Amino acid sequence: MRFRNGLMALAALAAIVGTTLTASAQQTLTLYQGAQINGRLRTTLDSGSAHVGDRFVMDVVPPYPSGDPTFQGAIVAGEVTSVQSAGQGTKPKLGLQFDYLRLADGTTVNIAASLTQDQRKQEQANGGHVALTTLGGMLLGNMLGKTIFHTGGGGIVGAAGGLLYGVNKKTNFQLPAGSNLQITLNQTVTIRRQSNY
Repeated sequence: MRFRNGLMALAALAAIVGTTLTASAQQTLTLYQGAQINGRLRTTLDSGSAHVGDRFVMDVVPPYPSGDPTFQGAIVAGEVTSVQSAGQGTKPKLGLQFDYLRLADGTTVNIAASLTQDQRKQEQANGGHVALTTLGGMLLGNMLGKTIFHTGGGGIVGAAGGLLYGVNKKTNFQLPAGSNLQITLNQTVTIRRQSNY
């Protein structure tokens, strides 16, 4: 009788341990290197006004990695690491770092990821700006041509210079609030869900 009770107790203990291990396994989620996470930016990032250290957040949106609904309500947070505003002959740049992924239940894991797709809004070249710089170039060219070289062709040279300035002027770009981004993980991460899950 004692032997039978002992076996029953041992079987019950094994069942409890097995259930605990299964629950534990269900609370662990792995995202492998190369996994893609889609998100929607909460605030606008602009190469003309951003500063190094600015924080940003994006909401994770479908399609989720591996189609897993665990990511519903999750966010990815990061910060601006470098900024270069547009200028004459200078291309605008924004360096972004993605720091962590937080699930809806509060589970947080550090990530290393790169921006692989964005919905960028490029400011268009302003025709008025090009026209004004062309006119300024013509006036300057005329003045130089008549005063220094005693010729009448300086305006054409100046116009060409003005147009070149207008076309070469780089423009800032935006990642507007609400725009869709896609990031790709640079390394595998394991997410351990909180015990109350």
